[in-house]
Amino acid sequence: MFAGVLKAAEDVRRSMARDERGAIAVIFALGIFVLIMIVGLAVDVGRVMHAERTLSAAADAAALAAAKGIRSQNLTDAEAIEVAGSYFEANIKGAGGSYANIQSFTVDIDRDHNSVAVNIASEVPTLFAKVGGISKISVPKSATAVFKSKDIEIGLQLDVTLSMCSPCTKIEALKDAVAGKDGMLDILLPDNGTANKMRIGLAPFAAGVNAGDYMTAVAGGRNPSDHCVYERADASLQATDVSPAGVGRFLVRSELKHATACPGNANRVIAMTDSKSELRDAVNRLTTSGSTAGHLGASWAWGLVSPEWADIWGGTAPAPYKDGRTEKYVILMTDGDYNTVGGVKGGGNTSNKYASDTCTAMKNKGVVVYTIGFQVSRDAKSRLSACASSTSRFYDAKDADSLRSAFRAIAEEINSLRLSS
Repeated sequence: MFAGVLKAAEDVRRSMARDERGAIAVIFALGIFVLIMIVGLAVDVGRVMHAERTLSAAADAAALAAAKGIRSQNLTDAEAIEVAGSYFEANIKGAGGSYANIQSFTVDIDRDHNSVAVNIASEVPTLFAKVGGISKISVPKSATAVFKSKDIEIGLQLDVTLSMCSPCTKIEALKDAVAGKDGMLDILLPDNGTANKMRIGLAPFAAGVNAGDYMTAVAGGRNPSDHCVYERADASLQATDVSPAGVGRFLVRSELKHATACPGNANRVIAMTDSKSELRDAVNRLTTSGSTAGHLGASWAWGLVSPEWADIWGGTAPAPYKDGRTEKYVILMTDGDYNTVGGVKGGGNTSNKYASDTCTAMKNKGVVVYTIGFQVSRDAKSRLSACASSTSRFYDAKDADSLRSAFRAIAEEINSLRLSS
């Protein structure tokens, strides 16, 4: 009997062992399933995150491209929408796809608020979450870019002294850098126009400045045939932008002893204009003569963009300072040391002092100053660098190619700075 009891006990133990192994198998199978689901969900989440990153980058690129096209190429709404779509598709393909199915892609252009908004509705199909009843995950994306751009006013000082024809390839290099194909004017005033107001004025200088049509207004009613003006009648106003239509008037040759003639009529001042053809013609007709009164070039380049000179320029009057919509720039280009005051060579210290004070004064008014030295001395480089709004805005041009590069770089930077984002 006792043996029978032992046998029954052993049978129960073996049965329980079999049940335990079965339970473990079930638990193991459930664990594997959960692990697979966790890995699977991680894959789905990774696909969604990749889609979000790709769609976000593509939406940003699309909005920015459309905004840039509107502000720099003056695109119509339809053209801008087409550009946005092209950039979106290109960026999606460039990222190897997004895993997302695009339900809608819309572009909203708001010209009242100067913005382009790109909106995307998309879904990422799941691979593993569908087991839990989730077959897709929505991934909406949007991006907005602003295409409002600043109006631009530029006063350009150009050195037309005799040294610019020693050799004459120098003046030709200047003409090419400013008015040649793909030069400064082509960049700032493209043939298809600009979305903003872009105006440029020219202030050629040598021993003096040819005031041209503005002679009477800036010289207290005097109108000599050579249209030549020099320093202010009141020397204390030389480094200011006080209007020359009054106490700030400029002196003429008959009021100075031994003054040499300033540039001829081919080099007269050109008030700000958006006419590329007028500016190009004016640059291409430049001739050289005389010595270097660079402070006068700086004074007139500032005057071109100064609202204080509005009564001189009339219909081409500059905008007020810091009006919130206009950026003012002065570009000072020279190939030599400033060495002339009162139309007489030999006043280098005074000319440099006037120029330095003029640079400081216009920068204090919010004017951004670029300077270009074309094959100049070490001292001239130092002064031009100090005159510029920053050391990076001084360009040391050693030859025709670097002079052209300097004007192009300035034009491209002004183009980028005028765009708000």
